[in-house]
Amino acid sequence: MDSQKLHDWLQIFGIAAVVASLIFVGLQLKQSDEIAFAEVVESSAARGTEQRALIAAHADTWQKACLGEQLSAAEKSIAGSIYFNYLQNNFNSWIRYQETGFGSAGSQFLIDSYAANIHRYPGFKQMALSWSEWGELGARFDGRLVEEYSAAVRQRIGELEQLEPNPTSDVMWCGIR
Repeated sequence: MDSQKLHDWLQIFGIAAVVASLIFVGLQLKQSDEIAFAEVVESSAARGTEQRALIAAHADTWQKACLGEQLSAAEKSIAGSIYFNYLQNNFNSWIRYQETGFGSAGSQFLIDSYAANIHRYPGFKQMALSWSEWGELGARFDGRLVEEYSAAVRQRIGELEQLEPNPTSDVMWCGIR
């Protein structure tokens, strides 16, 4: 075999090796994406389980809070913690979905569930308003994502007010998404 043929075969072999390497890298990336998605779903499920356990551990207080009934100072602290946990999980899941497309629930589901809780439960609405006022006066939450989230929630609440002018929902679903 002359050197030109050997050179040609080595080039073909080199090209084939590069193509095989690219295919392998592509498969690894796909597998990494699948693993990351599974981890996001698992993490989201764990946060949901934690939220439901927190509600169950303080069911009487949470139900009173959702219905807008009178709460003691201690009950307000408990209800506020449960509300904040819900809001933080929902907002963080929404951000993750907006920025990466990863999540066990789409961004509209997250907006819809939060808006539905505000619309259907007067006490949940009061907690949302209280948190919003505190944030505006104390923490000054701002930024593109906060504004997008807030605007989407307000829009959905407006839609729900048209769809359900007199909402009635079983209090056991308050704070669940």
